[in-house]
Amino acid sequence: MAIKKKTDFKSLKNKFSTSAKYKPQRFFDVGESFLDAVGVPGPAIGHLNMFLGHSDTGKTTALVKTAVDAQKKGILPVFIITEQKWSFEHAKLMGFECEEVVDEETGELDWDGFFLFNNDFQYLEQITDYINSLLDAQEKGDLDYSLCIMWDSVGSVPCKMTFDGKGGKMHTASALSDKIGMGINQRISGSRKAESEYENTLIIVNQPWVDLPDNPFGQPKIMAKGGNAVWLNSSLVFLFGNQKNAGTTKISAVKDKRKIRFASRTKVSVMKNHINGLGYEDGKILVTPHGFLPGKDTTEEKKSIEKYKSENAEYWKEIIGSDGDFDLKEERGE
Repeated sequence: MAIKKKTDFKSLKNKFSTSAKYKPQRFFDVGESFLDAVGVPGPAIGHLNMFLGHSDTGKTTALVKTAVDAQKKGILPVFIITEQKWSFEHAKLMGFECEEVVDEETGELDWDGFFLFNNDFQYLEQITDYINSLLDAQEKGDLDYSLCIMWDSVGSVPCKMTFDGKGGKMHTASALSDKIGMGINQRISGSRKAESEYENTLIIVNQPWVDLPDNPFGQPKIMAKGGNAVWLNSSLVFLFGNQKNAGTTKISAVKDKRKIRFASRTKVSVMKNHINGLGYEDGKILVTPHGFLPGKDTTEEKKSIEKYKSENAEYWKEIIGSDGDFDLKEERGE
């Protein structure tokens, strides 16, 4: 019986083993306070990221700060707004470059700048089609910028079947899994390859719901709205606030019986990091109209508030009136 000659392993490896080359990993810079709180500069460029948290926990502030850095990096911010809570005035206050313009024909006010904005959506498939159309235009050479696509928020929009009254939450979750997990995420992550001319990022804002345990000794589990698709496909997930509730503390500016929101104390942590595994789970931070402030302990928080008040004295003088001096009062949120 003839002895079969062994295949040369080096030739075999050269034929069947391939290692794709990727661009060096970069992150958006949300600010020094955010980095100190979570151990990561911000969303990962070239990945799907998720900002998860209850209402008023700092998600939109992080989103705007990401957009500010995107502009600085020459990456085109794309806002997909489905909650209808967006404010360009607030974004500008945090350093986002935009200007109010007047339509000469209609006289209506609008905002202009280095960004794309779209809030004209009724159901999920319209949004995913819009994202794909941007990526298609990029591939055809009609859109020559890397993109930072920011969707606020995924949990507020149904799929087409649900919108038509023929489906429910399971159909929306299935549509997300199909459109995001099987399609868009592959195109986003594919832009990290070295041969790709552009590098695109998708950031999805989402709210959680709490899955209660089956027995009294079990622990409640936080779940993202819209099913598991966004969670499973996200490389980086930031949690704002507590899991079961917002867990924030409202800090109001008080003067002459007038009370105005000054800041919020919130928690922020890294729930998932499939990029480098880094991230803190116990970060604390202050959210102000101008962005984030350090707040890991009482001493640091006091110093950062005094510095913030000094640097923005004219703003608070206009808001609170008189000489701009005021007291601070705390009120525990839900």
